[in-house]
Amino acid sequence: MKKVIEMEKNKERKNVIWNMLGATFNSFNSLFFTIIVTRINGLNDAGIFTYAFATACVLYNIGIYEGRAFQVTDIIGKNTDTDYLYHRIITCIIMLLVSIIFVLVKGYDLYKITIFLLLCVFRLIEAFAEVLYGVLQKNGRLYQVGISLFVKAVIGIICFVILDWLTKNLIFAISSVILVNMLGILLYDRKNIKQVKMTKSKFEWKANNLIFKAGFFTFILTFLSVYLVNASRYAIDDLSTNDLQTIFGIIIMPATFMGLMGQYIIQPALTKLSTYIKEEQYRPLKQIILKLLAVLLGIGILVLVIAYFLETPVLGLVYGIDLTPYFVSMMLIIFGSFFYASSMVLSMILIAMRVTFLQAVTYGVVSVFATMLAYQIVQQKQILGASITYTVSMIMVTTIFLGLTMGKMKQYKRLWNKEKKNENINCNSNL
Repeated sequence: MKKVIEMEKNKERKNVIWNMLGATFNSFNSLFFTIIVTRINGLNDAGIFTYAFATACVLYNIGIYEGRAFQVTDIIGKNTDTDYLYHRIITCIIMLLVSIIFVLVKGYDLYKITIFLLLCVFRLIEAFAEVLYGVLQKNGRLYQVGISLFVKAVIGIICFVILDWLTKNLIFAISSVILVNMLGILLYDRKNIKQVKMTKSKFEWKANNLIFKAGFFTFILTFLSVYLVNASRYAIDDLSTNDLQTIFGIIIMPATFMGLMGQYIIQPALTKLSTYIKEEQYRPLKQIILKLLAVLLGIGILVLVIAYFLETPVLGLVYGIDLTPYFVSMMLIIFGSFFYASSMVLSMILIAMRVTFLQAVTYGVVSVFATMLAYQIVQQKQILGASITYTVSMIMVTTIFLGLTMGKMKQYKRLWNKEKKNENINCNSNL
């Protein structure tokens, strides 16, 4: 018995460590890519790259549709693993079509279109891999997900640096990363999937429609949440220059760290959250939510203090650009990033509770507000305006999500207490 418990603890420890490593390197890919492109290719190309990468991240949410959290917390189990796989193939095709339509509507030149579409293909491959990761996570193999993300990220960065340094050509560099990710799926992820018991079924439109319907509001909220983070970029693209696009991409990059902290905290807890909800365990559910938010608050305060003293000189040194004029904007972004990470954690909790419609409405309303604010204030205040838009919108979303979570917890408490009372009454009557 002790050996079994110890094995489970070791497995959980391994899941947490590899998930952290994989998520870290995968999330910081854009940071490393931006540094490389800024240093080797210059501000103009870096502006094109950061904008295209950010937009590819928005469209990526079409590819993943409802996301891994929805798949992993499928407590009803109406859909099989292969249903999710077939569904992911369809959403990836839709993602590619939308990407092509977007660049044609925007009327970019051939170079910008090529960079944009290559980055969309890169993110498309990652979106497909996510459905495989969902299967592995459900089977307690989150560490294999972390290893996959870590290896593909590290090799991808190395290939990108070498090719971009040798050729000064972003097209070749991005293509190498695409190849690395394709090989990662074929040589590593596929092997891992064969080791688990996938629930299989034949392709049926009915099953796919069920996933589309069940995950619709989750898709809307995840899509809009990523759009909201990047709303200022579109205002900069239309109203300013590629150089300023690069500057904003650099100062918003540290916010990725806080988003990453949110992932660290919530991903390993998703299965427990789902179990507590399913088994109607109110106290453990409340405790884990409070613990998650408390840890995030502590990290947020620490990051804000460190950023105040070190962010400007460190980022300036890394990118080779004087960022002193943007100090206020950078601190605003860091402050807003705490609310961004909090909204991510609260959103995942609400998804586990299947509160998706109200989240989608929240993101929809705040996205409209942020877009209007961005196009007005960016024209006047440039980078500072973009930072204000980001921070205000993150505070709004987090405040509303906190209210929704508290409301849902009160509902659970009333419902579960009522059920216990009914059970006690039935037991007494039987006696």
